[in-house]
Amino acid sequence: MEILIVGIVGLVCGHVIDLLWGRFYTGEAVRGHLYRCSACKQRTSPRYLLPFMGLTWENAQCPECGVGLPLRTIYLPAGAALLYIVSWDSFDRDIGAALLGGTFATIFFTLALTDLETRLLPNRIIYPSVIVAAALSWGWPDTSVLEIFAGGGLGILMATLLLLLSLPFGPDAFGMGDVKMIVLMGFVLGVPSVLVGVVVGTFAAGAVAAFLLITRLRGRRDTIPHGPFLALGAVIALWWGSNIWDAYLQ
Repeated sequence: MEILIVGIVGLVCGHVIDLLWGRFYTGEAVRGHLYRCSACKQRTSPRYLLPFMGLTWENAQCPECGVGLPLRTIYLPAGAALLYIVSWDSFDRDIGAALLGGTFATIFFTLALTDLETRLLPNRIIYPSVIVAAALSWGWPDTSVLEIFAGGGLGILMATLLLLLSLPFGPDAFGMGDVKMIVLMGFVLGVPSVLVGVVVGTFAAGAVAAFLLITRLRGRRDTIPHGPFLALGAVIALWWGSNIWDAYLQ
């Protein structure tokens, strides 16, 4: 029964994020009517407020202007549901920790998608998430409040170091959005898991960049978003960071 509850919470969380998607990286007010189509922004009908209905009604097109609705309407809620379920399992089926972990895993997933779609890691997501992570630092079963805040401080130091090391490669090599995302990772993961998350994300980004350059799918001047790889490292560290760290020390 718990796995069903957790999955439904994740589904709803991902669907709400999808409904608010355009407000994260534009100057549009957060408050206002909900809409499914970013082209015409017409107030959505109640049936479109249900998960997946955006692609199953009207042949995946806006009924007002005919513009096709994005596949994000399906994979964001579905992905969030999966992240909540995996969090439930990785936190020994503790439903409280599962909901907390699933929420932050979904936030990292959302940041990965915004970076891929818009090349932005929105402040409207990162800043409130840092505050929430700090406020709920007592909620993790195996990480103390002190470890969480130490992780935040370490995240600031690592982000600053990576920013300085990236300067010779140009201003787009490592942006301020990446810096703020690492700080968020610190306040979510704590120590030592933030180290695991940043290292995994950085090595994953380097490996993919090397592959793209060798295969000439990208050139030296092409920008490769770093956010999705940091998000990958963050989620891996969220679920298994302590285990990876212990295995490294052995």
